[in-house]
Order: sequence, then C-alpha cells, then structure tokens
Amino acid sequence: MSNIKYILPIIIIFFISCNKKVQTEIPDSRTKIINASEINKKIKKGEDVTYKNATIIGDIDFTRSNNASLITGNLIKHYVNSAVIFYDCTFKGKILAVNNNKDFKIVTNFNKSVSFINCTFQDTVNFTSSDFKGLVNFSNSIFQKFVNFKSVFVGLQGMYFTKTHFIEEAKFNMMHINGNSNFSDAVFDNYVLFQLSKFDNPVFFNAAVFNKTANFTKVKFFDDVFFNYSEFYKTVRFNTSVFRGRTEFLKSKFNMISEFKDCLFFSETKFSDAEITGILTFENSLFYISNPNNFNVNLAEESDYITDGIVILSKK
Repeated sequence: MSNIKYILPIIIIFFISCNKKVQTEIPDSRTKIINASEINKKIKKGEDVTYKNATIIGDIDFTRSNNASLITGNLIKHYVNSAVIFYDCTFKGKILAVNNNKDFKIVTNFNKSVSFINCTFQDTVNFTSSDFKGLVNFSNSIFQKFVNFKSVFVGLQGMYFTKTHFIEEAKFNMMHINGNSNFSDAVFDNYVLFQLSKFDNPVFFNAAVFNKTANFTKVKFFDDVFFNYSEFYKTVRFNTSVFRGRTEFLKSKFNMISEFKDCLFFSETKFSDAEITGILTFENSLFYISNPNNFNVNLAEESDYITDGIVILSKK
C-alpha cells in the first residue's frame, strides 16, 4: 500500500510532462510555406482549396481549370468548382482570375464560396469580369497593391469587405451585386472607384474611411444604403446616382468637395449631424420624400451647403 502511495504521484507527473511535451512540439503553423503551384493543381482538378495560417509563394491562377468553354470568338470562361477558403494567410504573389492576350480574354466563374479572411496580399489582385455564385468574403484583409473587381457579378450570398484595408488603388466599378454588400469599417488609403455599379440589396459603408478621392458616380442603389459615421477626407462624387431605398449619412464627415449633383432620392434620406468642412452640394437633384434643407448638418466656418436647383416632390 505504501508503494502505491509513492508510485501514483510519479505516474501523474509522467502524464503531465508528456502532455506538455506534445503541446510544445506542435509546429507553428504560421511558418508553413505553400507553393502556389500546389494550389493551382487543386484548382485545375476541381478540389476544394482550404488553407490556414500559411504563406503562399508564387501566383495563384484561377484561369487554368480543366472546365472551360468558349463563350464568343475571343472570350473563354473557366469554371472553378472548388470552394476557396484562406484564413490568416499571406500571399507573396499575384491573385489572377482574368487573362488578356492578343487572341483571347479569359475570365473566371466561381461556382462555390470564395473567402480570404484576415489575409494579406503583397502583390496585385485581379478578379475583373468574374462571376461569383457563392459568398465573397475578404473581411479583415489588407491589400498592399492594386486590387481590381471591375465588372464582377456577385450572387445572392453577397460581398463582404468589412474592416478591410486598401493601401493602393481599388476598382469596384461596373459591378452587379445581387446580395448584400458590406464595406463597414473599411479603409481606402488611395483612389477608389465604384462608378456605374449596381447594388440590388442593402449596402453598408458604415464607419468607412476614404483618405483619397472616391468616385460613386452613376451608381444605382436599388435598396437601402448606409454611410453612417463614414469619413471622406478628399473629394467624393455621387453625381447622377440613384438611391431607391433608405439613404443614411448620419454623423458622416465631409472634409473637402462632396457632390450629389443630379441624383434621384426616392426614399427617406438622412444626413443628420453630418460634419461639413468644405463643400457639400445637391445641385439639381430630385427628392421624392426628404428635403435637404432640413437635413440638420453641422457646417464649419467657410464651408458651403448648396441646394440650388433641387426638386422636392413631398410636402414634408
């Protein structure tokens, strides 16, 4: 009995030490290096692509799948049947979903979800003219170089760029988004372009920061749009845009030239407590319900608030 009394603590200590040894021997997955050729092979075979805490070396090319068709005489579409999920990864090379050469233009159709969450892109990212059938999620990511989502189509699962940081120029022009779009808390350090895009469902830019020029001209917002607490430090233009749903810019900051010329506002529109340092103009815009003369904005000294030529259809 006395022997058991002394042996039992030794056994317990042995198991504790073994457990600690196993834990300390788990490799740090953040040091994992993946060659892009490995990923490209999976894409080509139609296998799901899932990586976490890895550094990707080389270019990822979605235009080399085994499933492709000739759409027109010089347009080829590749179909990616893989679910694409990256979490907490760093990409040293380019991300390519389009290829232009003198004979053909190659674009990509993504049939499943595409997620790059909490990722860092150190080179260019180009999804021009891509079709996304599933969820598109780039939340909490950093784009250090030029990023291009021109002419993309996104299905009902929507597009998410919440808390995403764009260091260089970003293009989101001529998009068509069926589902929700969320750019809340995004930071745009350089020029950003949304011109001629269409949003069928609610759009969120709450607390987004635009440090350079932002171009939202000729955009069609078919549902609610929210820019509450957003900050525009340079010129922003929404000229000739259409706002069919509820439109809110509550407590937003407009620091230079902010233009809403020739716009159509079909539903309730609010700019309450927006801070104007510079020029905010609604020249020649039409309001079906709200009255911009009653927006209750905060005007700094030597700032301008222009409502020349507006048309108000309601009696409110």
